[in-house]
Amino acid sequence: MTAVTSVLFVSLIAVGVYSSSALNSKELLLVHVISRHGARTPVDTYPTDPYINDTFYPVGWGQLTNEGKQDLFRLGQDLRKRYDEFLGDQYSTDLYYSQSTEVDRTLSSVQVINAGIWEPKGDQKWSSLNWQPIPVHYEPLNKDTLLLVRKTCAQYEIELRNVMMSLEVQEKLKLNKEIFEYLEIWSGNKIEDFDDVQDLYSTLYAEESFNLTLPEWTINVYPEKLYEMTTYSFHLRAYNTILTKLKGGVLLKKIIKDFVMKKDGTLKPKGRKLFVYGGHDSTIANLLSALKIFKPHVPDYAATIVLEFSRNRFTNEYGVEVYYRMSIDHPLEIKQLPNCDTFCPLDDFLRITADVVPENWDLECYTSDPNFVPSEPEGP
Repeated sequence: MTAVTSVLFVSLIAVGVYSSSALNSKELLLVHVISRHGARTPVDTYPTDPYINDTFYPVGWGQLTNEGKQDLFRLGQDLRKRYDEFLGDQYSTDLYYSQSTEVDRTLSSVQVINAGIWEPKGDQKWSSLNWQPIPVHYEPLNKDTLLLVRKTCAQYEIELRNVMMSLEVQEKLKLNKEIFEYLEIWSGNKIEDFDDVQDLYSTLYAEESFNLTLPEWTINVYPEKLYEMTTYSFHLRAYNTILTKLKGGVLLKKIIKDFVMKKDGTLKPKGRKLFVYGGHDSTIANLLSALKIFKPHVPDYAATIVLEFSRNRFTNEYGVEVYYRMSIDHPLEIKQLPNCDTFCPLDDFLRITADVVPENWDLECYTSDPNFVPSEPEGP
């Protein structure tokens, strides 16, 4: 066991002890887990990329790597350790639900997480394979309104364009003009804004993670300078309440609805205990923003948000605890929403997040402007 693994294991056990010690007073009812996919091969390239003609055979472009599979399996095992008593050892569709975006690497990631959680036991052990098939649900990419929110939302685009034209952003663009020019010269890509920088950073990070040697010119800008600008790109996409509501607010609304229905006894199936969602770095960043706990960073491969819903047996108070794991090599840490305890009473949780939860996403996305032309969908 490596030092990093030891630290992680001890940290998770410590959180588990906290949960176990609270069992006399706290009854865990429902858990939502949202994770970024594991390590992948590059999705994009750039004109001067020395690996531009690489096929990454047999993995392919933008696919989950063996390292990514190992990390997500480990995440699944960690979830099993944490919720072993809560879940029991028999998988059922009533108990557990997993969903992904319609992207190979996220679908594969959730499959591996499922394998880590649900090792077949008893009569569910159907062969010598220590594995059982678990359904992974998804929405078509162009209709995704939960994890990637890729369906066209006119008001989101209009507001984002306004933010990009704001004095703050324009000044920031001017301050980074020399770096943009440097990146254009050496990468061959047109670098006009912070999203362009994020695309390049993601490619370099994926190549480095795949043990490829980066070109010498990157030493002057990677990782520090590109990382800083990439974090700003994430910040801009949830810059204000409108943007946050129309992206991360959609998933948060689903989570809140499930918590409320669990409390009222109307959640179906009634025995549901765990939801696992597989998404992207933007999924993580947008949900953290909706929870009002996003700090400037790039959510790493396998970054994970956990929301636990429980009831205090003594006071009968329902509440939410939020945990975040920045990467597979970071501990799962409890987070505190603004103006609330770490165990945030459900009513307070609803009040704190009310301004970023859409009432009717389709109506709030609508524009009557006949001149509006939607942008081409980006990524993943």
